[in-house]
Amino acid sequence: MEERKRMAGLMLRNVAKLYPNGGVGVKDFSLEIEDGEFVVLVGPAGSGKSTLLRMIGGLEEISQGDILIGGERVNDLEPRERRVAMIFRNYMLYPQMTVYENLAFGLKLAGCGREEIARRVEETAALLEIEGLLDKPSEQVEGIDRYKVVVGRALARRPEILLMDDPMISLDGEMRRQMREGLAGIHHRLGVTAVYVTEDASEAMLLGNRLVVMRDGAIEQDGTAEEIYHRPCCRFVAGYFGSPAINVIPAKVERDGDRVIFQAEEHRGVFTEEAGKALLDGGYQGKEILVGIRPEDICLDPESIQRWRENAIRACADACEEDEDGTYMTFRIGDEVLKARVSGETKIQPGDMAELTVDSSKIYIFDKDTQKAI
Repeated sequence: MEERKRMAGLMLRNVAKLYPNGGVGVKDFSLEIEDGEFVVLVGPAGSGKSTLLRMIGGLEEISQGDILIGGERVNDLEPRERRVAMIFRNYMLYPQMTVYENLAFGLKLAGCGREEIARRVEETAALLEIEGLLDKPSEQVEGIDRYKVVVGRALARRPEILLMDDPMISLDGEMRRQMREGLAGIHHRLGVTAVYVTEDASEAMLLGNRLVVMRDGAIEQDGTAEEIYHRPCCRFVAGYFGSPAINVIPAKVERDGDRVIFQAEEHRGVFTEEAGKALLDGGYQGKEILVGIRPEDICLDPESIQRWRENAIRACADACEEDEDGTYMTFRIGDEVLKARVSGETKIQPGDMAELTVDSSKIYIFDKDTQKAI
């Protein structure tokens, strides 16, 4: 496809959506997206993701702030004047039209000539590998090919910003995986600036080279998938990413000679030197905090238990379950419950006592009151 001739970064400056009844959809939201970036807005239902997307596209009025596309303020521009294309979650094709006519529809409305339309449609079809479907009635197109036509209809317009509001929500697991991979490949080849909305944390981590985690109309954390997963800014983000969710237990910070330790129930563990210093500097000695441990970081093998002996605890196996990511076992430690990833060949059975441990560098620490990472 032809290269775009202008930069099409997106900037949101103190954007807000306020409702007459006092409700707040989006509050004081500022974000800069570079030209060609693929950014995923991810968060629970009601966090303001779709509202923000609609404001960028001009389908929802903003209450305050500015939206700039390619450096141009677009607050007062109509949707068709903003050089954006939007794919909704309830996408549809025009059933009375062929695939070619569906791809050409937006171009005709934009006043493109016949030759220009033909060239763009053919280029888009080649990009999506649907050249053989152009003469087919769209009502006969099914599955992943149908979704490709929807994407193609948006891309044929050569948008500078592509907005996607959870368009794969209705696809089943395998088709969703295929389309996710295809979308990533399309973005890599085309380089269009893209903003994608989803509630699915796993999908967000696979799709975006940058994630913006939203909650209650505001940004909770902005970073790469690796940063957000391994360095969450708060308990909410730590719990939202990862399946099963991170284990979180209350613990008290204490000193043991030169070391800083935590006491949970009748068990204790050791912090890294860096974490211990942060806790002491923050005045947490003698106070209760929250300790987070991801299921995949809990170790049961003898070598790990010997290596991190100071963090080893005995626990009672409670239940075992499997999902697409592996086998997980629930362990009880007093009144607390921990989930750990275990080998599918484990010999531990419900009711057995087992020894568990964790690398001190894999322990997350949160303030009990603010829920922020320490």
